[in-house]
Amino acid sequence: MKSAKEIRADAWVALGENGQYLRYVAAYLLLMLVLMASALPLMGILGAGIGISGIAPYFAPGGHPEIGLFLDPQVMLPLLISTSIFSLLVIYPIGFGTWANAAMAIAALRRGLGVGHAFSGWGHGWKMGWIQMVKWTYLLLWALLLYVPCLIKVCSYAMTDYLAVDHPDWSANQCITESRRLMDGHKWRYFCLNISFIGWFILMMVASWIPLVGNLARWFFMPYFEAAKAAFYEDLLDRDPT
Repeated sequence: MKSAKEIRADAWVALGENGQYLRYVAAYLLLMLVLMASALPLMGILGAGIGISGIAPYFAPGGHPEIGLFLDPQVMLPLLISTSIFSLLVIYPIGFGTWANAAMAIAALRRGLGVGHAFSGWGHGWKMGWIQMVKWTYLLLWALLLYVPCLIKVCSYAMTDYLAVDHPDWSANQCITESRRLMDGHKWRYFCLNISFIGWFILMMVASWIPLVGNLARWFFMPYFEAAKAAFYEDLLDRDPT
């Protein structure tokens, strides 16, 4: 079985071919810009609900919110409507970003990455968003038991996003079940792969204190991290007898 070092080496080699690393950075930056742009109207919906409810001044400095505000239909109705609309619509950008992130990583390992992969989530946002809801609901339920079982399940479900991209016709439970099967006996290896990046994450945390440098560090680091996880996925597929 490949070690974390060998998996990272596979990712680094793939990124170094045909200028894929710079294309990945460009695609990742483009994806972030798209997601930030999509957040503006969503925040506008929340802001409209807060504005109509008239609750904002009570939470400003010097304000004095009272429990009765949350029992007033004229206050709560706009908040509930705007929050409900926001919660529904936010599923799409979450799914869009998750799909694109997984698709870019897989494409990089298969030597076919293009900047256009940043938009590959178009048409798949609702489906991937639903998959994320199902996956994180299961994880939340596991977290209600104990932390360790939840952490194990995080590793078990780690290949769900890649499987969804490779099999867009599969349901959420099919992707999750197949991820569990692929990760059987490999969860510790995957955990060690993530831990092997601890030094990089510490450097990013330090860099985040420097204006602009933190964002640049993240844009240039994330392709390596995501490609390594995709390399782990490719290794599982190569070892899978089925």
